[in-house]
Amino acid sequence: MEVKQSILEKNKSVIERYWFGKWNERRVDVLDELQAENVVYHGTSETINGIEEYKRIYRSYLAAFQDTKIEIKEILAKGHYVVSRAELHGVHKGELDGIPPTGKKFCLKGFTIFRLDKGRIVEEWEIFDELGLMMQIGMELQVKKGSH
Repeated sequence: MEVKQSILEKNKSVIERYWFGKWNERRVDVLDELQAENVVYHGTSETINGIEEYKRIYRSYLAAFQDTKIEIKEILAKGHYVVSRAELHGVHKGELDGIPPTGKKFCLKGFTIFRLDKGRIVEEWEIFDELGLMMQIGMELQVKKGSH
């Protein structure tokens, strides 16, 4: 039982280091350190295959979001899985998918399930409030033309 508990604590520690390295320290190398080469990310609006694609997309978020700080609200581990509930705070200071910088602060809330193997992240499922983020940085919802 102690060995199993130790593995669960190590897995939680990997995810904490991942989040803090990624957003508080803003280190791209944390991905090489803690993700598997063939990591797969399943997001609410995209799937990412492999660490190189992940780094490319992550760099675009680093450029768009400045003064970032992540707060882990809850972290749970079971078997090879770790679930986190977190909030990312920052300022939209760079272009994001064609959206020009607004200088507005945001708080992005989400849930992520990680699957680990030998202390590395091999798969990630994430649901975060993309609509809330867009509204916080000043975007407006509009009905698509021709969809009446």
